[in-house]
Amino acid sequence: MARWLGFDRNPLRRPCDRFEAAVRLLAVIGVLVAMVAGIMLGIREYEKGLRVEAEQQRARHEVSATLIEDVAMARFSPAGAPVGQAKARWTAPNGTVWQDTLTVAPTKRAGDTVRLWVDERGAPTTRPQDRDATVVRAVTVGGGIPVLAAAVLGTLTVSVRAINQRRARRMWEAQWTIVEPMWRINGR
Repeated sequence: MARWLGFDRNPLRRPCDRFEAAVRLLAVIGVLVAMVAGIMLGIREYEKGLRVEAEQQRARHEVSATLIEDVAMARFSPAGAPVGQAKARWTAPNGTVWQDTLTVAPTKRAGDTVRLWVDERGAPTTRPQDRDATVVRAVTVGGGIPVLAAAVLGTLTVSVRAINQRRARRMWEAQWTIVEPMWRINGR
């Protein structure tokens, strides 16, 4: 590993080999720094997600809404499930009565009840963020940074190595053209 990173004292190591080893060392250091940064940002994202969870759990409520009309027309949701729209009525947590058009299953009829998430005023909203979503976001941030850094730095390292090897082959060929005539003359 020390030789691969360029820490050995090999006198035959050419300047291009030293440069390549320096790029490898910087890539390893870069990935390690990205891992630490990813862990720190992942922890921060998780803590932020916990605060969002608590806030949304406190501010959002699930209520029952009663449909006051049949589903008007069915269509397909982005997930591919058939859905329709119908007017519904519900009572907000503060006691006010709301009426609005909701997206529901096309099999629902007037008088059926559906579950609905509302905010403190009673306006329809999304389901509160759950622990799974918090963990997924934290892992995505925490793991994505090192993976992205490893991909970029790995690509850089491989590119430098390819360019460096091509240059070394050209240098070897140029030096061989100088040595070869002398080698043949001496009969070696």
